[in-house]
Amino acid sequence: MSSYKGQLTKKHIEKNASTQRRFILPLVSFIGITGLVVFRDEERATLLKKLITNKLFLVCMVCIIIFSVYQLKQTGEDSETDRRKRATREAILGLIVAILAYLDLKAAPFFIIWIVSYYLDK
Repeated sequence: MSSYKGQLTKKHIEKNASTQRRFILPLVSFIGITGLVVFRDEERATLLKKLITNKLFLVCMVCIIIFSVYQLKQTGEDSETDRRKRATREAILGLIVAILAYLDLKAAPFFIIWIVSYYLDK
């Protein structure tokens, strides 16, 4: 749960915007390297294609995306809204780790958790 409970100031907003810009390069690098590892290995590429063509997985992903966007767009200033947003971010991270484990990527979960924790933990 976030330790800051007061109003957001201009300083907080500028810091958050700055952090989001710095977050892009590591995230894009992670996605690029992970994509390279997946598509260079025929077995992992096949697993990814199988996952993407699975209708049940796609329906679940659409539901997860809709639910996550709804939760993250909430504008309440109370602790309940903060808890829901944090839980949603952590659940998304868990889903990413599960997909990386399905693709048998051993080190990738460490790096995605480190990147997200370092750049997005508020």
